[in-house]
Formats: sequence, structure tokens, C-alpha cells
Amino acid sequence: MTSSSRFDFTAIKKNVSLEAVARYFGGSGYKISAKTRVRIAQSIEAAFDLTVPRAVHQLFRIGRTTRGGGVRSENGLDLKLPFCFTDSEIRLAAAVIGTLGDGLEKHCRELAKKGEIYTSTLFDAVGTAMLDLLSEEMFKMLQRECSGEGLTVGKRFAPGINGYPLEQQRLLFQLVDHKAIGVFLNSSAVMVPTKSISFFLTMTEAASDVEVDHKCSECKMFRCQFRINSLQQSMVLTC
Repeated sequence: MTSSSRFDFTAIKKNVSLEAVARYFGGSGYKISAKTRVRIAQSIEAAFDLTVPRAVHQLFRIGRTTRGGGVRSENGLDLKLPFCFTDSEIRLAAAVIGTLGDGLEKHCRELAKKGEIYTSTLFDAVGTAMLDLLSEEMFKMLQRECSGEGLTVGKRFAPGINGYPLEQQRLLFQLVDHKAIGVFLNSSAVMVPTKSISFFLTMTEAASDVEVDHKCSECKMFRCQFRINSLQQSMVLTC
């Protein structure tokens, strides 16, 4: 394993857009009224004191490829890859975990218990939008890091998403110092706190035209109510 770092991304809290929160609150076709716009802005502001965005990652060298579309790390751990990511030129891989902490989800539960479902759902939408930004920041950081190694990054793939096996979550947590940011797995391999993200990323010697797109551009859930409208009809999978 070659590199491990911990980051504090408190700055992402200031970049949450009203539109992103509204989409997660009411779906892609949700129209924001003037009153709702004010409520969203207030919820974003209040969420600042309820979240502590942090992330940790681990870079590890790839020893060799394995049968069935996988790679083996230099320390002997086998990582399965989605079929479209299999590449003989993979040199490094990154395992990433990020979280907002448990303050926001606790607040949402307390609101729900008091019957304030609307406000609870709104705060939850703020958290989801913030996780998107945290994921993008980590992706950009890894792009910069691997460019210094003369490598290019591929796309992210996360356990339990787009058919990628959820059990790979346990391997990811073996690779990363998740305790450093207070993220753990429950018995079902679901992250706790729930407002957390994880993903793998491969780094190759091959040229790449990968750009930092929204996660919707890589998702196969075409009918998802939260899908970005501009991608609703034009989605083309690279896999």
C-alpha cells in the first residue's frame, strides 16, 4: 500500500445548491416555490452545524490480474471489478470512504419522531446533496494525486450499486482506516453513519477521457425519480 490520507472537507458545505437539494427532496421534476426555496436555504444553513465532512482513502498497488475480471493487490487481497473496468494496465487502485458524521441523521430521526416529516425529509435531502459534493471532491483529489504518478483515473464503482457486489464493502473496509473518521459496517455491510459514501477507483497507464460527471451519468437506474433531467433521455453507458 502506497498512500493514505485523511481530509476535512468542511468547505463543501458552502457549495450545496438549492436545486440539488430540491431534486433529492421531491424528485427531478419538483418545482421549487418561493416558500420552499427559503426553507431549503434555511435547512442548508442549519445543516452546517450538524455535519463534519471527512474522508479517508488508501492507494494500493496492483500485483496482478486474476481470473474472472479481478485484480490482486500487492498484499494479496482480491478485488473484483465490474466487467467494463477490467484493464491489464491497471497499476494502482484507491479505496475511499467519506462521511458527514452522525449529527444530521440523528436530527432527522428526532424530527421524524415529533411528526415533522416534511422538515426531516428536507434535512435528509441536504445530506444527500452534500455527500455528492464530498464524492466529487475525493474524485478530483485522486485525479491530482495519480497525475503526479503519470497515471489516469477510471470511473468510480461502489459496493451495492449498479450490480457491483455489496460484499466488496467488507474488503474496502479492510483496506481503509475507517475508524479514523468513525465509519463502520453493520451486520448487513451497510455503513454507519448512514450519511456516508464509499467507492473504488482504478488508475491505469492508459490515456483516459474520464471527466468528473454526476453519478447519474454512470447509473443504470433509468427511471429513478432523482435522476438529473438532462440525463433522463441522453444516458449512454460506457460499459
